Amino acid sequence: MNPSINFGQFLNKIWDAASIYLARPRSRVEDLGRDAELLRAKLEDLNRAIDEAERNGQTATEEAQLWKRRSETFLSTEVVAAIQRDYGAMRCLGGWSWNCVSINRRATKKLEEVKELISRVDVSRVAAMLPPPSAVELPISNDIVGMQSDVIQIVNQIRDENVSVIGIYGMGGIGKTTLLKLINNHHREISKLKFDHVIWIVASQGCKLQKLQMDLAKNIGLNLKDDESEEGCACKLFNSLKEKNCLLFLDDIWETYDLYMLGMEKTHVEQGKEQKRKVVVFTTRSEQVCTGMKANVKKKVTGLASDKAWKLFLKNAGENVINSESRINRLAKEIAKECAGVPLALITVGRAMSAKRSWEAWNDALTQLKQSQMPDVTGMKKRDPMFAAFKLSYDSLEDDNMRVRLLCCSLWPEDFEIDKVELIQCWIGLGLIDEFDSINKIFDRGHSHIETLTFACLLELVHKEHAINIKMHDVIRDMALWMASYCGSNQHRWIVKAGARLYDLELENEQLQVVEQASFMHNHIRSLPSETPTFPKLSMLMLQQNLKLYLIPGSFFQALPVLTFLDLSGTNITMLPGEINLLFELQHLNLNFTPIEALPTNLSNLSKLKYLFLKGTMRLTQVPKGTISNLPLLKLLDLYESKYDNLAELKGFKGYRRYIGITIRTMMALEQLGSLRQLYTWKLQLENMKDLAYPRQLFKSITSNHNTRQSLERLDIVNILTGGELIVAQSNKDSEEGFECLRYMVLIAVDDLQKITWKAVEPQIIFPNLHELIIAKCKMLRNITWALQLPNLSVLKVSYCDEMEELISYVGSNVNSSIDLHLLSLAQLPKLNRISRRQLTFPYLERIYVSECPKLKKLPFGAEICQNKLKGIFGRKKWWENIKWENAKDKNSLTSYFKSSMQIIMLRLDIRSASFDMGDTNARAVAIKIALAIPGVMSAELDDECLIVRGEQLDPVEIVARLQNLFQAELLNGDIEN
Repeated sequence: MNPSINFGQFLNKIWDAASIYLARPRSRVEDLGRDAELLRAKLEDLNRAIDEAERNGQTATEEAQLWKRRSETFLSTEVVAAIQRDYGAMRCLGGWSWNCVSINRRATKKLEEVKELISRVDVSRVAAMLPPPSAVELPISNDIVGMQSDVIQIVNQIRDENVSVIGIYGMGGIGKTTLLKLINNHHREISKLKFDHVIWIVASQGCKLQKLQMDLAKNIGLNLKDDESEEGCACKLFNSLKEKNCLLFLDDIWETYDLYMLGMEKTHVEQGKEQKRKVVVFTTRSEQVCTGMKANVKKKVTGLASDKAWKLFLKNAGENVINSESRINRLAKEIAKECAGVPLALITVGRAMSAKRSWEAWNDALTQLKQSQMPDVTGMKKRDPMFAAFKLSYDSLEDDNMRVRLLCCSLWPEDFEIDKVELIQCWIGLGLIDEFDSINKIFDRGHSHIETLTFACLLELVHKEHAINIKMHDVIRDMALWMASYCGSNQHRWIVKAGARLYDLELENEQLQVVEQASFMHNHIRSLPSETPTFPKLSMLMLQQNLKLYLIPGSFFQALPVLTFLDLSGTNITMLPGEINLLFELQHLNLNFTPIEALPTNLSNLSKLKYLFLKGTMRLTQVPKGTISNLPLLKLLDLYESKYDNLAELKGFKGYRRYIGITIRTMMALEQLGSLRQLYTWKLQLENMKDLAYPRQLFKSITSNHNTRQSLERLDIVNILTGGELIVAQSNKDSEEGFECLRYMVLIAVDDLQKITWKAVEPQIIFPNLHELIIAKCKMLRNITWALQLPNLSVLKVSYCDEMEELISYVGSNVNSSIDLHLLSLAQLPKLNRISRRQLTFPYLERIYVSECPKLKKLPFGAEICQNKLKGIFGRKKWWENIKWENAKDKNSLTSYFKSSMQIIMLRLDIRSASFDMGDTNARAVAIKIALAIPGVMSAELDDECLIVRGEQLDPVEIVARLQNLFQAELLNGDIEN
């Protein structure tokens, strides 16, 4: 070997590499400028192509959106302009300088980047139509009798190519919606008909055409703007669907609609081309609507035959009661007959009578049914069996408070799924729940009241993945509103225009003087009247979820002298007018998820205020001293996920205990919280704490606070460094007291956490009632074996834990291998190769989600799980095909539950819009946490400003709405991956 030659070659290579940067940079700078302009032009072409595609009902591909984001980022920075400026300055100094090296290096790097971007764009392939979803199975009550023949009949009519419109009509409560759901759920037959789109839409009374257009567009992945005209929406829908076979289920319409305006008209086709089918199946209470809709087929739903009606009544009233005495049996048959075969009436009356034990009570019920009348209600006869049934059940409720609790459910939009916690908060604010010394007991009592109303069949439970909402049947809602109007004698006592797509607060003069409760929630109201007469009786005003409402004029509050309940959550107000102090009677104020920045000083004048909700107020920073602490009757203050965390303001609280939800960002603040003896922590988020002297002892700081341990319902640990370990130990050696009330725990972005160590304590003692556990972005966490010991854990979501190889690493002989999980979600776990080494049993497991866990090849259960409550295993087809099975029986049994479609939603988030810096990990963690809390979401990841959400049966509109009040959120794409 000749070292001199090698050294010479070495020098040549160095020179070759360096000479690029020592040469004059003119050509590179000029090339960079030209290519940047070319990139700008191609970006404009791509935007035009996307706009054109969206007009044709398509949506931008993920690849196109990624290229667009990268190009916009490249062009929005000042790097190219800075290079050009530096080059110009260098030339002014006379030519070459050592600055050439820097300019050349920067220009070369950016030139490579821009050329790579230009080479990747293909304007002809920027968009594609969303893959049509199959018919989504809809939940149906178990109380179904005698509908199978009707289902088969209508499915056969859908199959008939000469039929395009089918109308199902009948009185309220007769079972029209149930029949329509059964048809929709008839998957095997519907799938044979090869419709590109199977769409389900609920219309409801007073539904405007534009709402139907928006709902239909959402179902097919078409973006329509709120301010677009009905004609413009119709044109886009028509163009999107004209080459598609579509089946539209339209439930509960009260008027006729032009099918062209819904894009469902048949199109003219050229000779030799196949005619695309458009079939509409709708339900209505009126045969006239069927005629107006030009139905080819009209199907009247009549009451059940007497034998089937008796069977349904017997099931709900209970055989033991009815057969306990011959006189009761005879009366029961007469009562069932009074229900006229209406299923909802039979169920409602049956439930109401299930607790009646005496002949006299049954005889009185029969008398009430025969005497009940409901005059002057649209769509109902004077002797309506459904109203008689409702009235009997309503009167059978235990007291007036329970009746008002039921009536409150009618304040939400028709067919709306009401969040349980939101409803209970409403009841609390109206004083409809007995007061306890514990907020946890109050909420428990609220859940008990919901159970009472659902048992009476006056409310329905809606199971949505791990969430359970409630819903009011539209017939029950109509009657509840009628009862709220004093049986029709004061129709303006309650004004409910929720979800009516209103842009202004619509009230007539005669309504102003008599209205007591008003609901305008879930609208598009942009402003409130600045000049209005006084509302002398209005005690409750619900304006939540009006995203376009930015300002409240002070004079509006002057018109509300007796208001006790005000809900402004989910609006876009940034401030409250000083006239808020004129609401002398106000007891409940909800400002959750608003961008409010400050509270007015004179808020402290609200001497009767008991409940102040400020959850998710990420811009709230200014609260004048004494504003909150001087509220003498305040019982609950919710600052959870709020920017405001000044505990000094809360030191002034004296007297009785008060409950707080709060986000803590320093150890000093956590210690202050523990020193406030009158404060009991209800919800606690520990976030971005940088001053932890002993981070491993974080749990000790929490458990040492008796008040917190006694009342804490939710605990979040977000973006905290722990030193690799969190230690859970009893702060008091003599105490066996755990977190009895803790239901939810979240660990997000605890990057260095490797393990949770339990010292002389057991998880089931510390967290005996933990219901939901979410762990995300804990990159070093190896396993969560301890979760197996949580006796009431129902929901477990684990995602983005890069080092996790197994969920349960060791199952000792003293640990029960039966887990009570209802939902298990595993996502983005690249090293996960097994859930457990030992076979586990999941007697209550309903859904399993697996996404991007490439090494997970074995499941810890077999065919036996199918005998329980399993509804589905969701993941990518490729992953499922690589599963290793113990035997063919397990494979065959579980494959029938596997569903390969997984939805992916992409949104652009402007984190800066929430007063965060763009790279703030706190903002990222908050966005991910909000997304993970949405039913159906199994994983969420924020890449730059793009949020990627995966899950099943996701609603893009709901996801955008949930994020909208913290970040400016915009839907980029919604797709189905296999």
